[in-house]
Amino acid sequence: MARLRRLTGQSGLVPANCRKVMTACIQSAAIFGAELWWKCDHFPGTIGRADELQLLINLEARATTGCFRATNLGTLSMESGLRAATAQLENRQRRFGLRLLSLPQGEQARGIVGAPTKIGRWLTNALAYAGGTESSAA
Repeated sequence: MARLRRLTGQSGLVPANCRKVMTACIQSAAIFGAELWWKCDHFPGTIGRADELQLLINLEARATTGCFRATNLGTLSMESGLRAATAQLENRQRRFGLRLLSLPQGEQARGIVGAPTKIGRWLTNALAYAGGTESSAA
């Protein structure tokens, strides 16, 4: 993280490009496989994971913008352009369900969505979300 933070200061990398680097290098590793392990923040096994991820995102936002540690988190997230952890996790799960549904008919993986298993119910609930999904995510 410290090496990436220096990119903004020493190399003169603009904050928008620094945000892209942070998203590609750090968030992709931290959220790897979230489509399968994220079940919302109130289920056993996932309690606190969103909070841990949010702390990482706050560190990324500070590194991207160069703001002080005492900066308001709302202002920090707006200035950095990074989304909240729960929003990112839920969006990844929705996109995973849509990706499974877009498979050709007869594909076994397509049957996971709507199956009577736990993950089938989670994906069905994720796809029932009334809001929109984002085409590009972290």
